[in-house]
Amino acid sequence: MPPGVRLVSESDFGFELVVEHEILSESEAAKVLRSLSISVNKLPKMWKGDPQIVDKNARPGQIVAIHRKDAGEKYLHYRVVVDSV
Repeated sequence: MPPGVRLVSESDFGFELVVEHEILSESEAAKVLRSLSISVNKLPKMWKGDPQIVDKNARPGQIVAIHRKDAGEKYLHYRVVVDSV
C-alpha cells in the first residue's frame, strides 16, 4: 500500500457517506455489460488501491458495483478496477 494510505471501513466514519462497494463475479459482470451494451473498457476506472476496495482484494479487470442512496432512492454505479489511473 502506498505511503500515507490506510484502510478505511464504514466503522471508521459511523455514517452513510461510506457507500457499499461490491466486487462482481464474472457472470454478474458479463450480465451488467450486456444490459448496458458496453465493453469493460468503456466503464469509469477505479484504482486497485482505492481505500474503498483495497480490503476486498480487487484485481485489475474486475467490475465494482457501487450502491448509493440519495433522498431515499437507490442507485448503482459501476467501475472497472485498474492498476493505476
